[in-house]
Amino acid sequence: MTEFDSIKLKVKEGLVEDSRKGIVRMNREDMEQLGVDTGDAISIEGKRITAAKVYPSFNDIYGQPLIQMDGIVRHNAGVGINSEVTVSKTEVKIARKVVLSPLENFYDWTQKDEIEIKNMLKGMPMLCEDELSLTLFGSNECSFLVSGTAPSGVVKINKETDIIFVQPELGINGSRITYEDIGGLDEQVQKIREIVELPLKYPNVFKRLGVEPPKGILLYGPPGTGKTLIARAVASETKVYFVHVNGPEIMNKFYGESEAKLREIFKEAKSRAPSIIFLDELDSIAPKREDVHGEVEKRVVAQLLALMDGLENRGQVIVIGATNIPDSLDPALRRAGRFDREIAIMPPNREGRLKILQIHTRCMPLDKNVKLDKLAKITYGFVGSDLSALCKEAGMIALRKVLSKITDDNNIPPFKVSMDNFTDALREIEPSSTREYYSEIPDVKWNDIGGLDRTKKVLQTLVELPLHDPDLCKEYEFTPPKGILLTGPSGTGKTLLANAVGSSAKINFISINGLTLISHWMGESEKTLHDVFVKAKQTAPCILFFDELDGIVRSRSSGTNNLRDRLISQLILEFDGLEKVQGVTVLAATNRIDLIDSVLLREGRFEYILKLSLPEIDERESILKIHSKGLPVSEDVDFRKLAEKTRGMSGAELATLCHKASFMTLMLSIKNGLKMKISQDIFNQSIDEINNQKKFGEVIRTKSQR
Repeated sequence: MTEFDSIKLKVKEGLVEDSRKGIVRMNREDMEQLGVDTGDAISIEGKRITAAKVYPSFNDIYGQPLIQMDGIVRHNAGVGINSEVTVSKTEVKIARKVVLSPLENFYDWTQKDEIEIKNMLKGMPMLCEDELSLTLFGSNECSFLVSGTAPSGVVKINKETDIIFVQPELGINGSRITYEDIGGLDEQVQKIREIVELPLKYPNVFKRLGVEPPKGILLYGPPGTGKTLIARAVASETKVYFVHVNGPEIMNKFYGESEAKLREIFKEAKSRAPSIIFLDELDSIAPKREDVHGEVEKRVVAQLLALMDGLENRGQVIVIGATNIPDSLDPALRRAGRFDREIAIMPPNREGRLKILQIHTRCMPLDKNVKLDKLAKITYGFVGSDLSALCKEAGMIALRKVLSKITDDNNIPPFKVSMDNFTDALREIEPSSTREYYSEIPDVKWNDIGGLDRTKKVLQTLVELPLHDPDLCKEYEFTPPKGILLTGPSGTGKTLLANAVGSSAKINFISINGLTLISHWMGESEKTLHDVFVKAKQTAPCILFFDELDGIVRSRSSGTNNLRDRLISQLILEFDGLEKVQGVTVLAATNRIDLIDSVLLREGRFEYILKLSLPEIDERESILKIHSKGLPVSEDVDFRKLAEKTRGMSGAELATLCHKASFMTLMLSIKNGLKMKISQDIFNQSIDEINNQKKFGEVIRTKSQR
């Protein structure tokens, strides 16, 4: 193959694992044309010249004239994504001296700092005026400007190189956010890039089309999903003037000051165009005017509307708004010409969570047993900020174990973050998207439930099989049901089964108590029910469990303003809305199925009805053994005889029986002053006591019915 002095390639985003390492990737054929091998240095020429180590690319760009580079290398070359660069082989000299200017948090760097930076920069090609970004001391990100090198040209650092730190010049700052710092939002970032970069880079294209370019983007989604991070990355990558406005900063108690501040922001952005105005927490300055009573809020909304589509052309000014409650925004903002596009930033899926975990652990000292793919699989519902907190907590847990070994001269012994540290951190960090309705799932295993073997197998197949073996389900064209209803007498284990399936499937489990839905305000209960389903969709795969369903949605009455009627109608709408969403299973329990409206018991709603009956003799024996496990039971206790005597008892009553027998034995032990074991006679006394309570309860019910 003929060698070339240089070739032209188009820029593509870099890989997460290559970020901030001075690495670029290109096709092996292109490397052969340049005569470079893996790890060699190449020169990259855009608006300026920089250097990087080259590695062969993977199959995703095979055969295409592309080069993958991260945001730092793109900045050093003065190019953006889809720009063209000239690549050539270059000679690298060993640096005698390198002068670094920290771009933020300048302080007196010690010899230890110099050694750590040397180790991180060893072998990385660099030029004067290049920018470097390193993660030091575990998690602190520091940016440096290469202010000078000796000799000049492309150099690399070795153990003999002297590193000199100098105070940076005024007006220079670092902390650059790149597209590689955003995980799990590739599709959303691509949409935003199309809307933002095209009008700023190629304004003449829209003039030729005869259409106005988009002027506004609304980013909405749960807190912590990356809305602000995306805006900062777009501003950093497009190299335009960026105005970050926090919503509450606009509000002022003096008449006209709030509107004047808004006008000043738009005027400044227009004078320094091309520019981006980012309005964070947009709902705080632009609420629905019919819902607010203050005049200030109404004037601010009106001023914002006028600025976004006033008589004057805004020019190359793009407005990005972010909110986690889009329904509270004034509807006048949500139309073409103002916020042209609305992009949902939702909690990431499994692949997205893996990318985010890779980003936040790329500089952590991880143990070999850490399986990030396993962590991504079990962190359902975690948003980006939750995963960041998880990594920090795991690091803190690992650090606590070596705190006692740290000496006064800051000698920190080597340590690594293990999988056990992440497991412990998971107990501390809850997914923020479900925190409002989060229910602590009991550690209930299938073996903790006596009997109900057929029901347990059916539930496992309906809920777990689509998650663990989707290919098999696809072969049989089996789709998981939208709703499963557990019915049977009180105490037969309906709630216990629901908790067990949530624990076994290891997915989000939202438990709803009927009382949380009841409100005396018109429409408030339906809104709460809708919000619950929204949360479930955002955190799919998820189990939404309604206990005592008959207390919420009984059969509809002839009245027109009955709360239960409205809740049934809302629940039907929510079930129908699940048709387009995969991974949300509604699980409900009731002991009065006759009170449930029949419209809910059909295909597409509660498709499967699992009837639980009172346990048979073998099941009662199994339940008694489970609840007696760990108790001081005498060896002569015959559980088979106890099972024969407890005919007609539910699982809950059998659990109470074991508890009463334990309590009676405890009282006898205190009375006699010695430790006693639970005997057959004590179990028999407990059975008699429970039967007497049941008879007394039946008498009370009979009198109340009369």
